[in-house]
Amino acid sequence: MPRLPHSLLLRARKISPLLPLVLRGTRTWDSAVNELRWLREHVEQTTTTRDSLLSPHKRLRILCERRAKGEPLQYILGSQPFGELDIICEPGVLIPRPETEAYTEYLAQFINQHHVVFKTMTGASLNPSTKSTSNPLRIVDLCSGTGCIPLLLHSLLSNTFTALQIQGWDISQTAVSLARRNFRENVKRGYLNASPRISFEVVDIFSNLTSDQRASLKCDILISNPPYISNESFNHETTRSVRNWEPKLALVPNISCSYSVLPQDVFYARLVDFHFNLGQSKILLMEIGDDEQAIRVVKILMDNLKRSTGSDLQNNSIEIWRDWPGQASDQGEKQELVIEEVSVPVRGSGALRAVVSMRKSFPLNC
Repeated sequence: MPRLPHSLLLRARKISPLLPLVLRGTRTWDSAVNELRWLREHVEQTTTTRDSLLSPHKRLRILCERRAKGEPLQYILGSQPFGELDIICEPGVLIPRPETEAYTEYLAQFINQHHVVFKTMTGASLNPSTKSTSNPLRIVDLCSGTGCIPLLLHSLLSNTFTALQIQGWDISQTAVSLARRNFRENVKRGYLNASPRISFEVVDIFSNLTSDQRASLKCDILISNPPYISNESFNHETTRSVRNWEPKLALVPNISCSYSVLPQDVFYARLVDFHFNLGQSKILLMEIGDDEQAIRVVKILMDNLKRSTGSDLQNNSIEIWRDWPGQASDQGEKQELVIEEVSVPVRGSGALRAVVSMRKSFPLNC
């Protein structure tokens, strides 16, 4: 990690003696200025019994010193906005990213725009005033972490789908406990409607699943932000903040199994297996890390399609979504990739962020 220029630290100190501390954590000027403002606002708006004996300046300095050591801002502030929700963030659970928020909102937009198709296929009521809970729209989020994806989908879909069932699974009890807490807190704050049909469970998706778990995977939408970073990339390409503070379990796969894929792609092989061979979900959305991984995941989908159905894309469509799938592509950004002689549409702007597989009954035209 390159050292910060002394001149930059002097410039920061002229603005505030605390700004150099934050700058050591952020490494960039604009981020440091913004984060110092947010930390100051946090101190002004919150007071705990433990902090009551400390002056506001002392409290702020303690927070800035934590940031200087590389501790993520979200752990210091205790939360991260995600759509209209406020997601509690604690060490041991991966921090939600804006790009994850963007594709979750885009997926919800697509589902809402095609609600008649979904309701017809699932057998759910077409009357918004009908409170029937038979044949709900069923969503399962694997590797759910803080619960941000299921909770935001619940927030964005519950007005359209009165029959809605969402499950979040994670191998970490710490993550599941935090997801349940996030649900309770967002209901308490009025951001979510209380619903008995959203749940979070501890599940190892590489274990021998129970009959109930296998039944749950026969859902309409399967979504996941799984561990997808290689050990080498984790050690050499992630930021100090990620390496030292966020859980490696949520970032780097630690699985030994029979799938013939790279170690960092093993979760995708499992998810695709669920999608085609077990769950028969209508939509599968998987977050990915970079362009090369996106291409590999598309190939995993295509290979599995050929094995399970004997065809390629006759009854299924595949797309790649960028960081901001709802925005127009910037100049120079490809709008399609040719993978194994198949043209795969690329939607949005930014880096490649998610691979989406969908039954042909649901054309991706939102």
